Amino acid sequence: MPHTSNYIDSQVAILYASQTGNAESISYNIYEDAVKRGFSASWHVLDDYEKFKFNELRTVVFVVSTTGDGDPPDNSARFWRVLRKATRSNTSAYSHLRFTILGLGDTNYSNFCNTAQRLDKQLLAAGATAFYPKGLADDATGLEETVEPWIDGLWPALAQVAQCSQQDVDQATDQLSKLDVSTDAQEPEATKVQISQPLLLDFQHMAQLTSITGVPRASAPVCSVVYVDEKSPRDISSGAVDMVSCPPWYKDLLNSNCNDPSLTPFISTIVSAKQITAPEALKRTLVMDLELSDTDSQHVKGCWRAGDAFNIYAPNDTALVAAIIAKLGIKAHDAQRPLHLEKKDAKMELPAHLRRFTTAAASIQDILLWSVDLSSLPRKPLLRALAEYCSENSDRQRLLYLCSKQGLKTFEALRAHMPTILDLLHAFPSCTPPPERLIELLPPLAPRSYSICNAPQMDATKWRIAFNVVEYELEIEDPFSRSEDSSSAAPALHRVSRRGVCTPWLEQLAKSGSKSRILVAKRPNLNAFHLPALADIPQRPVLMVGPGTGVAPFIGFLEQRFKELQQSADAAPFTWLFFGCRSSVLDYLFKADIQQFVDNKTLSRLSVCFSRDSDARAQLAAEKYVQDAMLKHADEIADLMLNQNALLFVCGDAKGMGKDVNDALATIVCMYAAKHPHIIPSLLESLPKSKLPVDLDASQLSKAQALQVLMQWSVQKRYVRDLWA
Repeated sequence: MPHTSNYIDSQVAILYASQTGNAESISYNIYEDAVKRGFSASWHVLDDYEKFKFNELRTVVFVVSTTGDGDPPDNSARFWRVLRKATRSNTSAYSHLRFTILGLGDTNYSNFCNTAQRLDKQLLAAGATAFYPKGLADDATGLEETVEPWIDGLWPALAQVAQCSQQDVDQATDQLSKLDVSTDAQEPEATKVQISQPLLLDFQHMAQLTSITGVPRASAPVCSVVYVDEKSPRDISSGAVDMVSCPPWYKDLLNSNCNDPSLTPFISTIVSAKQITAPEALKRTLVMDLELSDTDSQHVKGCWRAGDAFNIYAPNDTALVAAIIAKLGIKAHDAQRPLHLEKKDAKMELPAHLRRFTTAAASIQDILLWSVDLSSLPRKPLLRALAEYCSENSDRQRLLYLCSKQGLKTFEALRAHMPTILDLLHAFPSCTPPPERLIELLPPLAPRSYSICNAPQMDATKWRIAFNVVEYELEIEDPFSRSEDSSSAAPALHRVSRRGVCTPWLEQLAKSGSKSRILVAKRPNLNAFHLPALADIPQRPVLMVGPGTGVAPFIGFLEQRFKELQQSADAAPFTWLFFGCRSSVLDYLFKADIQQFVDNKTLSRLSVCFSRDSDARAQLAAEKYVQDAMLKHADEIADLMLNQNALLFVCGDAKGMGKDVNDALATIVCMYAAKHPHIIPSLLESLPKSKLPVDLDASQLSKAQALQVLMQWSVQKRYVRDLWA
C-alpha cells in the first residue's frame, strides 16, 4: 500500500450518518456534484460498511450529524462499534486512509458536533490523514454559513488526491457560480402571495443588482418514471384524513435484515389514548398505549428497558399531499397509478429513500405521503433546482436570488417561515417541477422518536408514550409594514400557523375510535439512558430532572424501582425528581402517578416548579423553573454528586432547559468548591490533562473547569442526558 501522500486515488467515497435527513441530503448533493465534476464517486450510509468495504477505502468524504446529547445518528451505530474495535489497539489500522469530515451540529447542545469530532480524533489516532480541514456547521446560526464555503473549498483539495476526468474544474466552477440576472428598468414588485400560509419576502434589493454570485450548481435530474399498470391505490385527492396507518411497502420493512433483531420494525396497535392536560392548557398532552402483540413484536420482548425510545413511521398530512398533487397539475388517476423509478444516469445512484421504488411499485401519491419530507427547512440546492422549472422569469430570478450571496438575508427570512414545499410552490406560482424531480429533491421523511414512559417490570406487553400535539404559531416580521416616514416604528408581526408531522396524526388516529395499527421500531439507546438495576446500585442516590413531557421516562424509572423494591428487603435508596410545568391545575403531567410514588416511598423527594402559576409558587414555596430549584438546593445536590457518587438523569428540551440545567449544575459545582476548597485538587486531578489550563490555580474552580467536570461525569455515565431540539 503506497503512503497516503504519494498517490492519486481513482475512487472517492462519500459516506454519511444522518438522523433527520440533513446530513443525508447534503452528502448526496456532494456526491452528485462530484460525479458531474468527473470524479468516480460512490455514496453510502455508514451502517452499510460491509457492503462498500470500508476498510479497503482510501479516499473518503464524511458528512455526519450529531443527535441527542452528542450521540451519533442511529444509522451509524453499528459502524461505530466496528470502528472502535478496529482502532482500539492498532495505531496504524487506517494509515492507508485519507479523509475529510463535514460535521453538522447545534451549539445549543453542549457536545457540539461531537460525532464529527470523535470520528476525526479516532481516525487520526489510527494513522489516517486528513486531506482537507474538517468543517463544523452550526444549525443554531444556519448550516449554510459553513456548509457552502466548505464544499467550495473541497473540490480543489479533492482534485489533489483523486482522479478527475473533467478539465478546468476551477474555471467551470467559477462560471457556474456567477449567473447574470438582468433586472428590468422597472423595480420588481415585492412578493406577497395571498395563500393560507403566505411567505412575506422582500425582493426589492434585486433592482439594484446587475448580477448575483455564489449560486450553487443546478443538479441534474437523476430519476425517471415508468408506469407499470392501471391499478389504483388509495385516493386521497379530496384532502380528507386517511386512517391508513402504514406505508404500502411496510412488509418489506418488517422483513428487513438487521444486525440487532430487536431494532427491526413491527406493527403495533394503539389500544388507548387520553388527554392528560386540561382543555384550557397551552398545549394538549396525550398519553397513548401501544400493544406489543405476540405475533408482531416477539423480537422485542425482553429486549427493552425503561428509558428506551422508539420510532414511529408517520405520514405527511393527506390534505397537504392532495394540495401538492393539485398544484403540480397531476391528474388524480395518474397520482394513484403504480410506477417504478429508473436511473437516468447509470453512474448516479438514486437517493437512498427512493431506491426501493426501482423494484417495488408505488404511486406518486404514496411516495409523497410516506417517503419525502414536505415540511423540512428549504436548502439552497432545492431552490436552485426549482428555479429551472419556472415559466415566468421573475419567479426564476427570485429563486436564484435566494440562492445567492446577495440574497442571504432574504433566504434567512424564508427559512424563518418554516415553509412547506406547498408554500414554496404557491410563493413562486409559475414553478411546476415534474413530480419525479420534486421527490428526488426533497429529503427523506424520517420516523419520529418518543420516550417509553413505562417499565417492562410492570407490563412487558405495552409501550406507553406521552406527547404534546405539535401545533404552534410563528411570529414573522412583515417587511412591508414600514412606511418611509416611519422607519423607526417596529414592523408589524405576521402570524404563520404550523403543525408537526406525527403528533397531530396520532391524535387523529386516537379520535377515530378504532384500534389503529402503526409501524414502529425500537431505537438503540446509545447514551445508556437507563436506570441501573437496584441490585447493581443498592444505595446509590438517583436524581432526575424532567420538566413537561421530559418526565415521561422517569415514570418508567420509578415503576422499575417500585417493582425492584417489592422484591428486596433493603431500604429504598434516595431518589429525587425535579419536575416543571406551567400550571398546578392545567398541565401537571402524571400528578397522581408521581404522588403515588411519593406515598409508597419509591420517590424520596419531589421538587415541582410552576413557570406560569405564581399562586402555586407562593403557596408551595416552589420555584419557577427546574434550574432555579436546583440552585435553591445547591449544597444538597453538590454533596450527592461529589460525595455520594449519585447518578443524575436529565430529559427534555436541549435549547432551553438542557442548556440552563447544565449551566446551573456547573454553578453548583463552583459554589460548593468555593465553600470546600480542599476538594478542588482532586476534582482537577480527575480531568484529562489536555483539558487543564496552563495557568492552573488549584485554590479556586472556574466555570470552564466545572463544565469539564460535568463532561467527565457524562463520560462516566453519572450524568446522562436525553435531549431533543
